[in-house]
Amino acid sequence: MEIALVIPVFNEEATIKRVIEEASSVVKKIIVVNDCSNDNSGKILKSLPVTIINNQKNLGYTKTLEKGIRKAFASGADYVITFDADGQHNAGDLKKFISVIEKNKPDLVIGRRSFKNRLMEEVFGLYSRLRFGFSDPLCGMKAYKKTLFEKYNFLEKKYTIATELTFKAVRDGASFEEISIESEKRLTKSRFANNLKGNLLELKALMNIFFT
Repeated sequence: MEIALVIPVFNEEATIKRVIEEASSVVKKIIVVNDCSNDNSGKILKSLPVTIINNQKNLGYTKTLEKGIRKAFASGADYVITFDADGQHNAGDLKKFISVIEKNKPDLVIGRRSFKNRLMEEVFGLYSRLRFGFSDPLCGMKAYKKTLFEKYNFLEKKYTIATELTFKAVRDGASFEEISIESEKRLTKSRFANNLKGNLLELKALMNIFFT
C-alpha cells in the first residue's frame, strides 16, 4: 500500500523547510503544490526531496489541494494524507494516520485539532459533530482513500473550504475515523485573513454545506 502526502503552499517560506524535513521522516512520497507564492517558498522547495507542482496562476486552497491529490493518485498512491504547510500540524501524527489506514482501511481519516482558531470553526465543528459524528471538518489534516475520491472526483463544487466531499461521503455511508492530533498556533499570516473575514468565509462555507 502506498501513502502519499500532499501539501498546498502559499507564501510559507518561514515554515515549509521544517515541515517537509519532519514529514519526510515518516512519509517518503510528498507532493507539494506551490500556489504562485511570491516569497521564497518556491526557491526553498527546490532543495527539498519532494515532487513540486507550480500553479501557473493562483488557484486558492481547495483547487490547489485537489490538484495535488489528483497527481498523487495518478502516480500510484492508494491513500493521500493532506497536511498544512504553516507548521500547525505535527509530523508525528502522520504515524497515527498511517497506523489507522493500514489496520482498518477506512474511506476517510479526519484529524481533530486540540484547539480551533475562530468562533465559526467551533460552530462548524458543533454542527458536524451533532449531525455527522465528527467534530473538526475544517482540519487540514485528512486522509482520502483512492476509491472514495474517484467515486466523487472532487473536493468541492461550492465553496466549503474543501469540506464538501467529506460531508457528502459520510452522508452517503462512507467509513471514517477521527483522530486527535496535536496542533500549534500559526505564527504567520493565514490565507483566510483576519478573524472577521475568516469567520465570514467559514460562515459562507457552512451555509453551502447546509444547502448542498
